[in-house]
Amino acid sequence: MEVIKAYSVPLTAPKDLIEEYFKLRKIALEEIFRHVKFSKTSKAHLRFNKSDRKKLRDKLLRNWRFAKHYVDSAINSVIGLVKGWIQLYNQGKAKSKPEIMRKSVYIKTNLFSVKKGKIKITIEPRKRYLEVDLTKFDYLPNYDSIGGLILQEDRLIITFKKRVELIKPKDYASFDVNLTNITGLINGKIIRFDLKELYHIHRVYEEKRRRIQKLAKTKPKTAKRLMQKYSKRERNRARDLMHKITTTIARELASLKHGAILEDLRYIKDRVLNGSKDLNRKLSKWNCRIFQSMLEYKLKWLGLPVKYVNPTNSSKTCPLCSGRLSAYEGRLMKCKNCGIIADRDVIACLNLRMWGFGVTPNGCKPERVMSTKGLVELPPVLNPTQLAQYSSLIRGGSIHHRGCITVLLQY
Repeated sequence: MEVIKAYSVPLTAPKDLIEEYFKLRKIALEEIFRHVKFSKTSKAHLRFNKSDRKKLRDKLLRNWRFAKHYVDSAINSVIGLVKGWIQLYNQGKAKSKPEIMRKSVYIKTNLFSVKKGKIKITIEPRKRYLEVDLTKFDYLPNYDSIGGLILQEDRLIITFKKRVELIKPKDYASFDVNLTNITGLINGKIIRFDLKELYHIHRVYEEKRRRIQKLAKTKPKTAKRLMQKYSKRERNRARDLMHKITTTIARELASLKHGAILEDLRYIKDRVLNGSKDLNRKLSKWNCRIFQSMLEYKLKWLGLPVKYVNPTNSSKTCPLCSGRLSAYEGRLMKCKNCGIIADRDVIACLNLRMWGFGVTPNGCKPERVMSTKGLVELPPVLNPTQLAQYSSLIRGGSIHHRGCITVLLQY
C-alpha cells in the first residue's frame, strides 16, 4: 500500500506568485459560486460542467504570466472548497458563503521535477524557477516519490509517498482518547498521556477570542486580523503537542512491532453535540480525531496496521463477564454482575483490545471478589490464545495469565 507523510521546509516564496494566485482563486470562487443552484427544498447543488470550466479557464489565463497549470490547480481547489461548503450547507452547518482565507499555492506534480534530492519548481515557463535542496534538512524521511506541493509565504509543504507492506504485528495496543488524557494499553501496561496542557491551550485562546469578538463591534478589521492570528497560533500549538505524543507512541510501537486498535470516532462530535453551549464548547477542545489520524499515518509509514472498532459502551461493559458497569466513585466503575471495580479508561482499553481481536468474555462469575484494596481471583474468562499477559495494569496493580486471571486493585 502507498502511505503519505507531509513535512514543511522553510523558504521565501515568490511574493508575486503568492499574491496573484490568491487573487486568481478569489475570482474563481466568485465565478464558480454563481453556478450553485438551490432546489425547492433549499438544497444546494453545483452545476458546473466542462464548458463552464473551459470558459473560466480562458478568462483566468488572460494576462496570466505564470505557468498555466497554476490556473488548473486554482480551479480544482475552489471546486473542492465549494463542494465542501455545499455539503455543510445541506446539513445546516454553513450559513455564510465560503471565503478564500489563506495565501497558499498548490503545485501539481507536472510543475516540478526532483533530481538528486533537489526540487525544481517552475514559476514562469523557461524563465523563472524555484529550487529547494532537500538534502539540507536531515529530518525529512526516506521516500519513494513526492506528491503535490503547497507553497506558502514562508514555507514549502511537501507530501512524501512511500510503498510499504504492512507486517503481521506481534501484538496490538489499544487507546482510549479522553478530553484530558489518552490512556493506552501497550505491551501489557497502562500508559497515560496527560492532555491538561492541551486543554489549557484551548481555554486560553477561547478567552482571547471572546475579547476579540467584543472588539469586532468597533474595529472589525483589527478583530478579523487578530482572530486569524490567534486561531493559527492555537492550532499550531495544539498540533505540535499532538505530534510529540503520537511520535512517542509510534516509536514505542515500532520497537515492539505492535499495531494499534482505535475507537471509530468518525463524526463523533456530530453525534454528541446537543445544542448546549457549555457542552459544545467543552467538546470543541477534544482533539480525538487529530490524535487518531496522526497516529495512523505514522504507524502505517512504519508498516504497522491500525484497526478501528465500534466504541459504543466501551467504558460501560465489564471486560470480564460482559455485565453492565455503573459509576462507583470518581472515575471508577463497578460491575453489578461480578463485582469488579476498575478505572473507566482502563476498562475501555481492555474492551477495545478484545473487540479488536473479535473476543468477548464468556460470562463466568468470579470465584471471589474482595475490597478495592484486596485481591480478586477470576476464572479464565478471556481467550488466552488471543489475549496477551497484562501487567502493571490498574494504577500499579497487575493482571497475570496463569490459568486464572488475578487482578490486584490498588486505588
